[in-house]
Amino acid sequence: MGPFILFFVAMATASPVRRQSTFGIMDLDGDGRLSKSEVLASMTLDQAILAVDHDGDGFFSPLQVFQLTDDAQIFHVLDADHDGRVSYDEVRAGTNMARIFDREDTNMDGYLDGPEADKIVFIFTEVFTHGLWYYSRDQIDADGDQLLSKDEVLNAITLDQVFAAADDDQDGAFSQVQMEVTFNPTTFQTLDANADGKVSFGEFRKVMDMGDVYDFNDIDGSGFLEDPEQRSIVGVYNLIQNVGAAFPADPNLDTDGDGKLSKQEVMSAMTLEQIMLANDADADGKFSEIDILSYFSRDYFARMDADGDGFVTFAEMRAVIDVGSFFDYCDADGNGFLESLEQYKVIALYYPILFYDFSNTAGTN
Repeated sequence: MGPFILFFVAMATASPVRRQSTFGIMDLDGDGRLSKSEVLASMTLDQAILAVDHDGDGFFSPLQVFQLTDDAQIFHVLDADHDGRVSYDEVRAGTNMARIFDREDTNMDGYLDGPEADKIVFIFTEVFTHGLWYYSRDQIDADGDQLLSKDEVLNAITLDQVFAAADDDQDGAFSQVQMEVTFNPTTFQTLDANADGKVSFGEFRKVMDMGDVYDFNDIDGSGFLEDPEQRSIVGVYNLIQNVGAAFPADPNLDTDGDGKLSKQEVMSAMTLEQIMLANDADADGKFSEIDILSYFSRDYFARMDADGDGFVTFAEMRAVIDVGSFFDYCDADGNGFLESLEQYKVIALYYPILFYDFSNTAGTN
């Protein structure tokens, strides 16, 4: 897990007027280098696009494309309609902030050190110069009052999106160090229900939802997030936008290669029985509340736990959900496809099935 928890402290204490230290604003953990998560939390591609388009004409020249991407060869790739200029949509279709980070990370160690950070810091400085620091805030701020209400934040960000965007090491949990940057040891111990030294997404969701995260950031208890209370939420929003833009469709599931998952593709790849068997770690035929909350909301758990004993048996799960309805649950925008971060939970359940099948086949052989 990357430095997601750090956003709740570092983004809140960063000052937009400290122009002489734009690198310091981005360097959330203060280690003198920029991780991918730190960069993706600092600005979105749209902020970078608007900042680099100095003439504001809505198109990029070869020089402007180079200023954004540091790639002298990519202009003709981005110019999909071959009109000699690159529109904003062509930029969005052809690159993203994660790719820009990867190009600058010349030694491929996952960090931008020294000169590697120059391009990203230049773009971030342009964001300041052109007054775009609050651009992402304004995307959340539906009524335009420069304050973030709880409804505005909950409409813009879900806990599932936070988990999917923050899980850069695919472990589905926060470490003790990451939690204690923001919360005290007592809170960590409360969240770490099984005392395994980390807080799984299910453990987190059992105690906190996005409303609780909002309340944590509303330091003065006013019912609104003002600057600087807004900054950690904006950082998480940026991370979600950037990771989502770069989130690939899994080729084992995306059989038609269209970059998204249809219900038929998911239903052809797995059955509910496979999901249950592969993810039942202790083979007891049931799941704990924490297990269920790693993938479902509290309300869904209550529906599944028909007898109220705190566990969901295979039979209870079958009575409430199948692969088709699980697909619908993940399809947050209801467009009939899983795109971007909507695919996260399906992929997270799919690979244990492959491992389970392989292990059992190998054992039989």
